[in-house]
Amino acid sequence: MNSKLKLSTKLSANGKTQLAECFATPPFKLMTLPNYGEHWRDGLNAVLMSSSPGLLGGDQLDIQIQLTKASTLSLNTQAFTRVQAMNEGDLAEQITQIQLVENSRLFYLPHPLVLHKDSAFKQKTQIEMSENSELIYGEIVAIGRVLTHERFAFRQFSSHLKIVAWQNNGQKHPLVSDCIQWLPAQMNLTALSQMENYSHQGTLIYLNLAKNAADLKDQLQEIHAIIGNQKNMLVGASLLHQAGITVRALGHRAEQIQQLFGTLANYLQVKKA
Repeated sequence: MNSKLKLSTKLSANGKTQLAECFATPPFKLMTLPNYGEHWRDGLNAVLMSSSPGLLGGDQLDIQIQLTKASTLSLNTQAFTRVQAMNEGDLAEQITQIQLVENSRLFYLPHPLVLHKDSAFKQKTQIEMSENSELIYGEIVAIGRVLTHERFAFRQFSSHLKIVAWQNNGQKHPLVSDCIQWLPAQMNLTALSQMENYSHQGTLIYLNLAKNAADLKDQLQEIHAIIGNQKNMLVGASLLHQAGITVRALGHRAEQIQQLFGTLANYLQVKKA
């Protein structure tokens, strides 16, 4: 299965974000929803849907998202993505490319990825940001169906995230580079500083090219107050080298990490420079 989603945004005459282009091949489908939020009022609220029961060996997903100047998109997904069992040597792949033009804003937190027994999955995400753009991006991964005794029973998982900013001289400046490589047959992934006894890992990245270091430090303190109330989780937050904050969470339930990231996203969307 080769599936593709390509979407771009535009501003209407009254300054509200609309779809400019939307092309999707099965099983992808995009649904737009009313925006009832108290923040990002003029933004577009959309849900990426899939009719597939999961990813199989040889599947390739291609997602391309482009936000035009001053547009705002909140993109969610319909349900968990399940990577099904595959034959030895097979794998599924996903490539995501996102471009944020000047003064645009994107919130994108897909549902968790669940790695079934004998599955292999590779994903590569590349994000380009322009002046004064803002990004809230998250990923959550489950190490298998724990209740069916599939802890670390998958063959391979790799995730490469790269975020860059365009500078005035036309050069790209790196902001974030994150790589996860899990090979359960070759690694002790339950060791200290790895997954230990946890079954879910989540990463939330916030980047705002319009904020200064002092603003971000203030936000980080409030984030620490929020994550300090979490139970049965291991959560940490820190400043990125430039223009942002990263949060990493380990837990026993996907919903718990989702709720935490949703709370943090709501806070970050309300707090403006």
